[in-house]
Amino acid sequence: MIPTIAPLTPADEFLNHQIVNTHATVGTADRAWTEKVWFMLARKDGSLAASFGLGKYTNRNVLDGFAGIQKGTQQRTVRASRVLRPRLEETAVGPLSYEVIEPFKAVRISLAPNAAQPIAFDLVFTSTMPAFFEKRDTVFAAGRAASDVIRYHQAGTITGWIEIEGERQSVEPEDWFGFRDHSWGVREHVGKDPSDLVPGNVGATGGSKAGQAYHFNWLVSQIDRPDGTSYDLAYYFRDFGGEGPPEFFSGYINESDGTQIPILHLYPEIAYRQGDKAAMHGRITAVLAGKGKSVEERVFEIEALDPEMGFRLLPGMYGPWKDQIHGSFKGEDFLDGECVEDVNAPEKTAENYRWQIRDRPVRIREGANSGYGDMESIIIGDYPGVTLV
Repeated sequence: MIPTIAPLTPADEFLNHQIVNTHATVGTADRAWTEKVWFMLARKDGSLAASFGLGKYTNRNVLDGFAGIQKGTQQRTVRASRVLRPRLEETAVGPLSYEVIEPFKAVRISLAPNAAQPIAFDLVFTSTMPAFFEKRDTVFAAGRAASDVIRYHQAGTITGWIEIEGERQSVEPEDWFGFRDHSWGVREHVGKDPSDLVPGNVGATGGSKAGQAYHFNWLVSQIDRPDGTSYDLAYYFRDFGGEGPPEFFSGYINESDGTQIPILHLYPEIAYRQGDKAAMHGRITAVLAGKGKSVEERVFEIEALDPEMGFRLLPGMYGPWKDQIHGSFKGEDFLDGECVEDVNAPEKTAENYRWQIRDRPVRIREGANSGYGDMESIIIGDYPGVTLV
């Protein structure tokens, strides 16, 4: 072995190199480098949902993931983590497995029977739309690029089976919908911060939401026309206070032929439930460029499929949970999980604002066109367009 060159991997046989090294390493030493996949899957009647995520942290030598099922207000979550090397290219950890059957067409995710929770599934996601990128997400905090991530998402149907406490049910594509994303780059909230860092609320270092109104909203969808064609309203924004343009905004109307139409401005008017800040219903106005100086407004209506449904991502380690966070070392071979009987209990939202982040299955309409989507959100303080019901 040559000390200045990383080991060879099977991927090095192909002509896909991007840096002057092997695929066993990445082009930065930043320990926040992450490559991550995520899936949200739901029945169209809102009665059942499943979630899955897997993260590879090359510079932390960790692979971790989660899988879970929500039925009513009950959510069961399984988490697993392992040391990445030497199984560098194996996309499996504990009972969780991710397999690309055909790129951008079919992906298999599975949760084997396990000791953490009495749930299991074997599901194949089959795309119904192309994969679409969002804008590159770059955040500078205290002089460092705290985030530099690209992400694509994709809509699809689901087939396979789900098992809860020994009872197995079939998952049929006509009854289910789903979305997945795949992101890579330097990401925020990876591992625990070193103890000698300046806290985010000290000086002009950023990173603190204390005392500020804050709105995070992310939506992906598939909307079908009567003629059989489909399109996607997809946006992501983060903003403090609602004065002027958002801190970060990415918005497109994506057509099934691969066309991406940029959204110039977006105004969501959404009613959230008072106790747990769950998105209930609302209207989203998207402003697009028209001919010459003109602009075009398109209005979309959304409503929750079921008021109780929304898989919480905090138990998936999207933020601190039970002294865990994604990317941190939890042992050579770690497995745990829990059952939360009432994910919508107001006290859970009061304990940690990140408990608000959930995969909220929604119905979406634009005129005669209709479909399904997934909305994630955080609301802190007063914000334009937000009402509490």
